[in-house]
Amino acid sequence: MQSSVFGIGKELISAQIKDNNAYYISKRLNEIGVENRFIVFLDDSLDDIVQTINYFLTKTKLIITTGGLGPTFDDLTLQAVALAINDELILSQECLSEIELFYKKLYEEGKIAEKHLNVNRQKMAYVPKSAILLKNSVGAACGVYVKKDDFHIFCLPGVPAEMQTMFETQVEPILRSICIPNITQTQTIECDINDESLLGFISQEVTQKTHVYVKTLPQGFSSNTMSVRFSVNAPTKDQAQKELETAISLFNELLSRFQSSKL
Repeated sequence: MQSSVFGIGKELISAQIKDNNAYYISKRLNEIGVENRFIVFLDDSLDDIVQTINYFLTKTKLIITTGGLGPTFDDLTLQAVALAINDELILSQECLSEIELFYKKLYEEGKIAEKHLNVNRQKMAYVPKSAILLKNSVGAACGVYVKKDDFHIFCLPGVPAEMQTMFETQVEPILRSICIPNITQTQTIECDINDESLLGFISQEVTQKTHVYVKTLPQGFSSNTMSVRFSVNAPTKDQAQKELETAISLFNELLSRFQSSKL
């Protein structure tokens, strides 16, 4: 399965805060065996979010969003998801109860002055009708999981502690149950030459022959060496490792052949 990860919020695209959520999710997806293909950051624009969801549903079967689930007027993720999949946005009594308990607890701890749910707090309980709720054990806003045909959409909070707990306890078990593992393995070697054209040519040939992705990593003109990274996806770690070894062996063979021809 391939995925797209969205970070939603003006604070992200304007660099008011540094995003770590996309890195965390992509890393976890890789460990599960999901190939993440895209990371996208979006403004708090309903039209932009809807259009982006629709576009990336043509690219990947899985979309995971972070942010835009809160109580403010510009938290629009769930409304956008409902529009994108042609679903109704409804008030979830279950979600409302969870939110009510959260604010009651904060009130009893003396952290807030008002425990009752105002309009903004109630807003967080509106979810797509077909959604499965993902409970938030750290914060107020529920996450959701929406399945439409063969597509899967998870909407998670933007607060890292909330997102990570929800991902590990609820999202990951679902993904493991629906995904055929596709393990990503990488290995980097050092070449004792710094010839970008030659190594690039060999990398392309190895990629075409083995389906292992090979990329040169220049270290600057002052260096006499160059790193080359090999990446492969396979159903098991053993198979991935064998394919890496085959690709690296072919790379070294071709490099030796070209170097010998220049002598």
